[in-house]
Amino acid sequence: MGVFSVIRADFNRYIATGGKNKTKILFNPGFIAVAIFRINRQLYFLLRKVPVLGFLYAIISFMVLKFNQLIFGISFPENFTLGKGLFISHIGTIIVNSGCTMGENCNIAPMVVIGWGRVNGKEGYPQIGNRVWIGPGAKIFGPITIGDDVAIGANSVVNFDVPNNSTVVGASARIIENKGSKGYVLFNE
Repeated sequence: MGVFSVIRADFNRYIATGGKNKTKILFNPGFIAVAIFRINRQLYFLLRKVPVLGFLYAIISFMVLKFNQLIFGISFPENFTLGKGLFISHIGTIIVNSGCTMGENCNIAPMVVIGWGRVNGKEGYPQIGNRVWIGPGAKIFGPITIGDDVAIGANSVVNFDVPNNSTVVGASARIIENKGSKGYVLFNE
C-alpha cells in the first residue's frame, strides 16, 4: 500500500468520526502532522541507501520531524511503525519513541507518551494492536503488547501486557472490563 493510500485511510477516519467538511479535515493539525510524518518516513527509507542523497535527506528528515514537533506538538520518529487510519482527536503534545509499533485504525488523544521502558528486567518498546483508543494523558512504556480493540483511559500508566478487548484505567493501570474500544474507534472498511 502506497503512502498516499495510507494518508487517504487517515483522511477517511476523520470522515468516519463525524468530519463532514473535507476542507476542514485537510487543514486539521493532527491530519497534517501525520501526513507529513508519513511522507517524510517514506522518503527517508527510500533515500537513505543512496550515498550522498541519503545523508542530505537524513538532515532534511530531522528538520521535518522538529517542524512537526514544534508546530503541532507531535513527535513521531522515522522508525516508528504506524498502521493506516490514525485519528488524532485534538492537537497537543504526543511523543512516541522509535522502537514502537501501532496497528491500524487507532485513536490518540493529546498529552500521550509511548516509549521505552524497563519491566521485570526487560527493556523495550510497546507494540500496540489495531483499533486501540488511547485517552488523554496516557503513558505506555516498556516491552509490552497492547492487544486489539483496547481502550486505555485518560491519564493511565500502562507497563504490562493488555489482552484484546480490554479497558484499562488508572495511574497504576488495571483492567476493569472486557468491552475494549468498541464504540470509541469508528472507521469505514
